[in-house]
Amino acid sequence: MTSTGGHKGALLIFLELIFLFCVIALLRLLLVPFSIGLTTVAVLWLVLALASYLVGEFESTARANYGLTTRTQAAFALSYVGYTGIHYLWLWCEPLTVRFWLALWFYLTFIAPLVGIILRRIVPQRVVLVTDFNQDKVGLLRWWGFECARIVMIEEIAEWLKNNADTVGRLRGGSDAGTRVSRWTMIVVDITDPRTEYLVATLAPRYFVDFVGVRSFRMSAYLFGPHPRPLGPFAGDGILWRLKRIIDIALCFVGLLVLGLPMLVIALLIKLTSPGPVFYRHRRLGRNMEEFYLLKFRTMFQDADRRLQEILQTDPAKRAEFEKTFKLKDDPRVTPIGKWLRRLSLDELPQLFNVLAGQMSVVGPRPIVEQEVGYYRDYSLLLFRVAPGLTGLWQISGRTDTSYEERVRLDTRYVREWTLAGDVAIIFKTIPAVLSRRGAY
Repeated sequence: MTSTGGHKGALLIFLELIFLFCVIALLRLLLVPFSIGLTTVAVLWLVLALASYLVGEFESTARANYGLTTRTQAAFALSYVGYTGIHYLWLWCEPLTVRFWLALWFYLTFIAPLVGIILRRIVPQRVVLVTDFNQDKVGLLRWWGFECARIVMIEEIAEWLKNNADTVGRLRGGSDAGTRVSRWTMIVVDITDPRTEYLVATLAPRYFVDFVGVRSFRMSAYLFGPHPRPLGPFAGDGILWRLKRIIDIALCFVGLLVLGLPMLVIALLIKLTSPGPVFYRHRRLGRNMEEFYLLKFRTMFQDADRRLQEILQTDPAKRAEFEKTFKLKDDPRVTPIGKWLRRLSLDELPQLFNVLAGQMSVVGPRPIVEQEVGYYRDYSLLLFRVAPGLTGLWQISGRTDTSYEERVRLDTRYVREWTLAGDVAIIFKTIPAVLSRRGAY
């Protein structure tokens, strides 16, 4: 079951960015009369969007994007410095007047938050609210864009989580089927009492759902703070995690630009050499164990599932190999072109679209299927605290030539010891690992 909360958050950000583009274009038209090109608008909009994301404006927990906050002022300052630098290097970016910059600052500080309020009232996000029984807080929560679908008393939260979670910590509801938390992305917690924050911090590591703390339910907090913030481990809301996401998007665009034509050729070869679709979609588990469809170029025959069952029933050695690694070295289900694609790892290229969608990262643990959860549970489920990756420690350490226990250990080690520099190192080591074809089949 996939969550709709993430899609609504992405829609809100998209609408705000489109509105921001229109505002920049209007201000340029009114306050920079000598400007004649759209390059200025596009570059400034892109720089401002990147700066805003970098400082945390578009975090799903922030809710209020822009306002009289340190975040907004930092985004504006970074945009001014960034655009000025680009202007000196690229003459197509025209100089902007002081009046333009002042007007843009006024919009971001005082008008953009009001736009955000309207958008969040139109596109709310369903959540569970942990608080005392106070209907005023439910009403004020709507200004943050949260639609309260269920209230849980603070003193009952531990028992409620226990009753609505499965054995690994996924909140799939219980006797109350109408409040399945897995349909949303967040549990909002009233942390006006610091003791509540401490309680949730001790509970959060056991469950795979985002906990968001709200310290103030006053309208003034929407503009001036304090804003909602994530609670619990591996929240992924730091600047380094946002840099990681920016690098992901940049690498995807470069990858699709460079590999777009080869991908079209591969798609044509698949279509011509075997019947069936070009892409293969497979359910995998991502961050917080949310299901998503992983994309690959199809490398197997259409009746692969039937062939697998026949193999497992008639060949004990193959069955033992599959139960150990969930793969077969000499797999009769694989097409001739599929064997070549797997050897060069070219079947993984469509996952660039998964990365763009935010379901995956360029570097991270490999996404696993539901049947593999038991193996990881015996060791650690830390890999579900971050987005899975196209490549990772397992891929540069021998891939299928390593044992399954070693793969689990490597995935867990990646999450525990994550650094941005480590990601860069893994990316560079992936190229020789792919070319060597070690463990690829």
